[in-house]
Amino acid sequence: HGDHLPVNQYETLRRGLPTINFRVDYLRPAIKTDLITTATVRRNGKSVGVVDVDVFNEQKALLAIGRATYSTLAG
Repeated sequence: HGDHLPVNQYETLRRGLPTINFRVDYLRPAIKTDLITTATVRRNGKSVGVVDVDVFNEQKALLAIGRATYSTLAG
């Protein structure tokens, strides 16, 4: 499990975060299906945050894996 963000940190995230790195590995095409995503916060530090995202189709097949690294510095 990833970290759970307290409400006050969630409000901070709504301001937008500068992206350090963003990567997506596409594993299968998403054709005529709803998409289901699961996000896991891997790090919620003072200066850097890392989030992993898995994207599934309706049959629960993994379609894509993403990882985003953000600057969490206020300002």
